[in-house]
Amino acid sequence: MRPEAPLRARDLPWLGAIVLFGGILGPALLMSGLTLTPASSGALLLNTEGLATMAIAWLVFQENVDRRIFLGAMAILAGAVLLSWPEGGSTSSPQLNWGSVLIVLACIMWGIDNNLTRKLSAADPLQIAMIKGLVAGAVNLALALGLGAPLPEVTPLAAAAAVGFLGYGVSLVLFVLARAAPMKGAVEK
Repeated sequence: MRPEAPLRARDLPWLGAIVLFGGILGPALLMSGLTLTPASSGALLLNTEGLATMAIAWLVFQENVDRRIFLGAMAILAGAVLLSWPEGGSTSSPQLNWGSVLIVLACIMWGIDNNLTRKLSAADPLQIAMIKGLVAGAVNLALALGLGAPLPEVTPLAAAAAVGFLGYGVSLVLFVLARAAPMKGAVEK
């Protein structure tokens, strides 16, 4: 099993951008949007992350997009527009649902993050995830406390930490281990 390449000094601007867009701006916009939008709409709007990732890859990095992918992206976009439309259908002056806009902006931040992460594809993903989590977590905690949010009680905090550890931490480790393990029947060099 070959170890992943460590991060180098030239990787730091990319890592900083990844932390900023995917670890700080995305979650902050999502949390702000969720305070203004029903959870059901918010959950469905999160599908626009895939659309944002694809659009950025296509428009900025000139990746190939065939007709099926484009049509699928347009279906996601149509769904996002429908979810963002004001209640009561069309009116003479519809009010934009700002919560939906903030959630879509969060998805755009994660689309930027996903595309920038390609620049670090040869680096150690555990190191990237650790740095991103520690820096973004510290910044987001400082922002929340600075805006007057109280720390949660110990029980909900422990439950959230357990969900994060299992849902993100363990799944990332298992993904890296599965990727590094030789395929069954393959001959190792």
